[in-house]
Amino acid sequence: MTTDPTPVPESIPAAVYQSQRVVTIEQRPLAEPTPAQVVVEVSHCGICGSDLHLIDEGWGQSGDVLGHEWSGIVRSVGDAAVAFKPGDRVIGVDSPTCGVCAACVAGKPSQCEDREPTTGHFDGAFATHVLADATTLLHIPDGLGLREAALAEPLAVALHAITRSGIQQGNSAIVFGAGPIGALIAAVLIGDGHQVTVVEPAEQRQELARGLGATAVLRPEDLPSFDMSQVDTLAENAVHVVFECSGRRDAMESGFQQLRRGGVLVVVGTGIDRPRFDPNRMILLELTVCGAFIYDADGFETALELLRSGSLRTDLLIDQAEYDLTGVAEAVDKLVRGEHSGKVMITPGGVRE
Repeated sequence: MTTDPTPVPESIPAAVYQSQRVVTIEQRPLAEPTPAQVVVEVSHCGICGSDLHLIDEGWGQSGDVLGHEWSGIVRSVGDAAVAFKPGDRVIGVDSPTCGVCAACVAGKPSQCEDREPTTGHFDGAFATHVLADATTLLHIPDGLGLREAALAEPLAVALHAITRSGIQQGNSAIVFGAGPIGALIAAVLIGDGHQVTVVEPAEQRQELARGLGATAVLRPEDLPSFDMSQVDTLAENAVHVVFECSGRRDAMESGFQQLRRGGVLVVVGTGIDRPRFDPNRMILLELTVCGAFIYDADGFETALELLRSGSLRTDLLIDQAEYDLTGVAEAVDKLVRGEHSGKVMITPGGVRE
């Protein structure tokens, strides 16, 4: 085992989910890495929409340490983890895939036939250090900061949603919800030259969408709706693709009605309230509704390179506010109330480059 001169503690503080909206700080033992593992000191960990569901809505399991969008610096390396050395800057790329089934071999890890379940206990990066398998890490390229690199995971999610849409050059799009994933989808599409309308009720996130260069920014009530007698009536500004990123039933239903003939609705946001779609409208206009889950096969590599290129407005996409471990519950509460517009980062140990 190779260890950085920076000491690796035997126990670490972690933000632990206890119950709905209750997160406490606990001291937890840090195990020695196996030969194939690496100890990483966490620099930044973004708060994901799933963290909001788990903490604010009480979906989490007591004892979980959440946080899966992280960057950090390698501090200790098992003897077999030869791709890494102490001091390396890395991101976590853990993905619930097996790597050997037909879907994985076909380059579709999101549809792994033997992936780990999405429920169960989680031991994440809302902690000062993480113990990770070397196969779940990627080096951060030179020229990309730790803070910006922590955006790679949600950007990989956004890129997969765009892949699922099949959007072509010259196609138009509507993005429902300018939270982190919606804003990232909009930013990538705008950068690729697409006309993008963003639908968002919160004023701060409306301003974010304008800053990213959205063609139009609307409130949900600005959109037309159609009843059964207007089954093949098109919206005046109907688009080729709609990305629904809020997880709200009414947004999914409204998005379905904003499609032009042959359009695609990509459902990205998760929620409990199930939508209803008019099958006759789907048939007559030959519409497609699909889901987008996790990443493309090369999603993280593509995301890191896109971030390194400087073409994305990370100054807008990442909120200026940062919280330490004691502020996880507060940050979640403010995100739910719409007080932050961009991705909010937790800085567990104050690591700086």
